[in-house]
Amino acid sequence: MKINLRIRERKLQLLFLVYIVLPVPTISLIAQNIPAGAVIPDLFAGIGLSAVIFILTTFMTTKGLRIFYFALLAAALIPGAVLLGYLLFAKVLLLEDTLMTLFETNTGESKEFIVHYMNPWITLGVALYALVPAVFILKMKNLTCPRIREHRKTFTACILLLFLFLAVEPVAQRIYFVDFYRIFADYKIRTVMEEKAIKSRQKQPFEVVLSEDMAPQTLVVVIGESLTRHHMSLYGYGRDTNPLLTARKPSLSVYRDVISPHVHTIPVLRDILTFADETHPEYLTTRPSLFELFNRAGYETCLISNQPVGESSSSYEPLLQLANRATDLSVTNEPDGVLLKTLEQALKSDRRKLIVIHLMGSHTVYKFRYPPSFNRFNHLEQPLPEQKDRLTENALEIVDQYDNSVLYNDFIIASILELMERKDEPSAMVYFSDHGEEVFDFRNFTGHAFEKISTCMCEVPFIVWTSDRFGRKRKDLVYDEARPFSTTDALHSLAHMAGLNFEGYDASRSLFSPHFVPRKRNVGDLTYDCVKIRTAEEKKKESAGRVLSGQGL
Repeated sequence: MKINLRIRERKLQLLFLVYIVLPVPTISLIAQNIPAGAVIPDLFAGIGLSAVIFILTTFMTTKGLRIFYFALLAAALIPGAVLLGYLLFAKVLLLEDTLMTLFETNTGESKEFIVHYMNPWITLGVALYALVPAVFILKMKNLTCPRIREHRKTFTACILLLFLFLAVEPVAQRIYFVDFYRIFADYKIRTVMEEKAIKSRQKQPFEVVLSEDMAPQTLVVVIGESLTRHHMSLYGYGRDTNPLLTARKPSLSVYRDVISPHVHTIPVLRDILTFADETHPEYLTTRPSLFELFNRAGYETCLISNQPVGESSSSYEPLLQLANRATDLSVTNEPDGVLLKTLEQALKSDRRKLIVIHLMGSHTVYKFRYPPSFNRFNHLEQPLPEQKDRLTENALEIVDQYDNSVLYNDFIIASILELMERKDEPSAMVYFSDHGEEVFDFRNFTGHAFEKISTCMCEVPFIVWTSDRFGRKRKDLVYDEARPFSTTDALHSLAHMAGLNFEGYDASRSLFSPHFVPRKRNVGDLTYDCVKIRTAEEKKKESAGRVLSGQGL
């Protein structure tokens, strides 16, 4: 006995399925980071899933049908809105690493984004995106409801096919909202396992030998946020965004060829706080991390952060909790200057100490990262270093705001150095940014996203200062500013500077070692050379587009 599908009478169900299942793979054809050929299997998978669901729902009553489709709408709405929104905005499809970063975004960042980027048109678009399929569901009727026992083979086959689409990974990855939740589940399982492994590791013996005649009394590590060296006058930018550090340049080592291993904060911090890298990600759980090493060596360890500390949503949070003392100043919702008083108090300790400072730096929204007194750059009065006639007035204002945040960051780093100089002791400061930022530098884009990766997003500042007493103490340290380096090896370098020795230490990976050996550098799963090539190609494409439109003439 055949099932009468009555397609004409069930057209709302078909429209709903097409609306929910197929737009993401269809619009993915415009994605610049996904080959069109790779999208075709996604389309076929979506069509197959729609057909299976359509047949299965013929066995439901009208009430059951509506409940099922509302559940499907709820499951697909958030993944669909996120992926479609980014596809239409940036012409790229979000990849797994970026989605994991989104899962870890803290509530403060989310509120900031919603308040300052959700305009009425976006709100209306999201509302309509949810409302249209809801109307379809409310108008659905199931005129016939065949009995399952009369169509066991068909029903069983559809159940098996549904299991294939939802549970068999190679197929499930082709269905965008199924893959979205698969990634989320994998992320949650991974973070729970990592947290357990890190806690249990604290009970295991691991010897760290401290060479007291080599160790600094104070080591301060400052981790910046979203600062590219392309907007720093210290590195040649046309605007004077680093007047204070430039004045101090004779006492600084300013490294010219340092990159970040990723372009998002979370994976970067997971790398720089541990020995994990692209070839050995398991080292995050099997080897000690930054605070563990220094704790075992007898250092007093202190974390001062203007980014949230204690939010379990961040997968690097268990690594931060290992500090002896942690101060979360993000609750004040103030620029980074709020950190200075806490740092001044921490520096008073007579114990040998490691102080890690995590700045808010130049995080979006840029205009909130500095006080009004640092609102100094204005494109109307001070033209940008390069002619940017292609940019809108709003884009030019954003560049001004970013440069103001860089200027304020210059003040913060100089202030940290000033506080450290007040104590006449062997001390050192290392500053680097987690990753860079692209700010309309060669195309109409601002931010950082692996899907649109460019050199601006991974080429970061790396600055070292040492006191005179520490310089005399450590003649073995090499400060070669031209060395090519990735901050994925930051822990080897900091351990070397701090006079630590332990199993697994590799002198060839320390930036300050006479035995340093340059290594192949990666940004995510791309080589740095590949990133440079992609950036050059994007610049050519953008330049050619401006010439064709008459903007470059």
